[in-house]
Amino acid sequence: MAHYSISVNLAHRKCVVVGGGKIAERKAKTLLDFDARVHVVSPELTATLSELANQGLIEHAAQNYNSTHLDGAFLAVAATDDMLVNRAVSVDAQSRNILVNVVDVPELCTFFVPAMVRRGDLVISVSTSGKSPALARRIRQRLESDFGSEYGELAALLGEVRSEVKALYPDISDRNRAYLRILDSDVLDLLAAGRTKEAIERARECIL
Repeated sequence: MAHYSISVNLAHRKCVVVGGGKIAERKAKTLLDFDARVHVVSPELTATLSELANQGLIEHAAQNYNSTHLDGAFLAVAATDDMLVNRAVSVDAQSRNILVNVVDVPELCTFFVPAMVRRGDLVISVSTSGKSPALARRIRQRLESDFGSEYGELAALLGEVRSEVKALYPDISDRNRAYLRILDSDVLDLLAAGRTKEAIERARECIL
């Protein structure tokens, strides 16, 4: 069954990662990238996770997992090499209506983490609903080559002029046409060439 894709605001939300190995490290770092409050539960940590804990960037419970570690959590990720622990995390999370992902065990998940390409606030995600992470990664690699940093700058620029567009055009259809004029112009090329000031001026010309 295909899964419904949404974008979730994780800023300042408690996200629990159970496990202290390389996979848990990768999951924790991704959550940090989206400003989550990351709690890692594991008696042992990788060197990188230890450093993140020492810097105060993650909270570390140097314990074996128990259900109280999920108190106040928005989502949980189980990334241990012990299937009994992973299953317990899934059961406990679902009983509390907490989103849960168990790495490489789709049937224990209530959400999947898509393969992502991030360019600033622009996030492009690819999901196969847990069927083939390898395919999702391959598509992500193609997207990485097709969408450079200028697309993140374009998203930021569009956000910057959004209030101006709304003020000029109360009608949504007129607003959309204004945005299309920007997208169909040479604004993206100017950004790719590092000519940011000219790109902003060109975008404002397209609005009118």
